[in-house]
Amino acid sequence: MAKSNYQILIEMRESIVAYLEEEKVINEKALAAYDPKPIAEQDQEIRLLREKEAIKLRDRITELSRHIAVIKRMYPTNP
Repeated sequence: MAKSNYQILIEMRESIVAYLEEEKVINEKALAAYDPKPIAEQDQEIRLLREKEAIKLRDRITELSRHIAVIKRMYPTNP
């Protein structure tokens, strides 16, 4: 039995969302590595670089969350 076009779109949506959620988890794990740790006073440059990288990761996580939400709304499971 052939699948309906809408069912194919739903499956594509689920595949895309699964991929984006995996990427989000990867970024969340990377962000955890940047949790505040004591850094010696002479290593302030390293601290600043870590803070900048943590900001980038938080931004990526936020963007991925937004993309996931939008894609889920594009093709609801029950039309």
